[in-house]
Amino acid sequence: MLHFIDKDFNKDFTRHYSLLFQLEEQQYAYAVYEKRTGKLQVLKSVQLNSASSGDILTKLKNSVTSDDILQAPYHEVKVGLVASPFSFVPRVLFEEEKAAAYLKITAETSQADVVHTNNVKGVFAKNIFSVDQSIHQYLHEVFDRPKLFHCVSGLIETAIRVKDNFADQQIVLDIKPGIMHIAYFEKRDFKFINQYRYVNKEDFLYYVLLVADQFMIDRNTCDLKLSGEIVPDSMLFGELWKFFKNISFLQMGETIATPDELKEKPLYIHNTLLSLDLCE
Repeated sequence: MLHFIDKDFNKDFTRHYSLLFQLEEQQYAYAVYEKRTGKLQVLKSVQLNSASSGDILTKLKNSVTSDDILQAPYHEVKVGLVASPFSFVPRVLFEEEKAAAYLKITAETSQADVVHTNNVKGVFAKNIFSVDQSIHQYLHEVFDRPKLFHCVSGLIETAIRVKDNFADQQIVLDIKPGIMHIAYFEKRDFKFINQYRYVNKEDFLYYVLLVADQFMIDRNTCDLKLSGEIVPDSMLFGELWKFFKNISFLQMGETIATPDELKEKPLYIHNTLLSLDLCE
């Protein structure tokens, strides 16, 4: 995990900065940056220790409360949810009052969940997703007017910005602990995105190969772009090499400037976090 704080960062002036906050099931990450210049001030990941007492919300509250940077006020706060159920609906077919009904067609949700929508500009779609009510309430308590998004919205916005470099058959695979998001582009047109849970490498490979088979992807000629928590010497990367001939990493756009200290670091680990900057 990357942990960066700019030497000139001063939390007393955070009202001029934007905060990006990404919540997963057992960890969270956040970035602080100046929107006008794109200068990254802070980049940090925090594990919510499974060995500590309390449920995930209690652990989150204890951790956030103890972090002075997260207690500071910001000009803008964007929150990305990783594990929430989601569904894409073309904007021309979308009706706001039917958002919850659209989501229930493809995802299992609780009646107490709060349903949100946001535009995914690059593919002219609405992303509908649900948020646990207690998490939703806490995020609005701890942050001033946070804007909520599903992390795949930023992932797709980033992919669209670099699609001119895509192969005719392009898979984008974003990996988090226990959760992956698989997107597919054909001849640079967006075709598909879904979320899958995995426990071991067998689960992981099953879902990747399932998508490849569903779209009749030629694994010898397609390109697989990786994002998230995977590195070239990892077991999962090695397993993917057995089935795909062309593997590279999805690079961030230029809206947030990379500090010199991070230029040689695998910043793609935080693609979905930093891509929240592109979400509206």
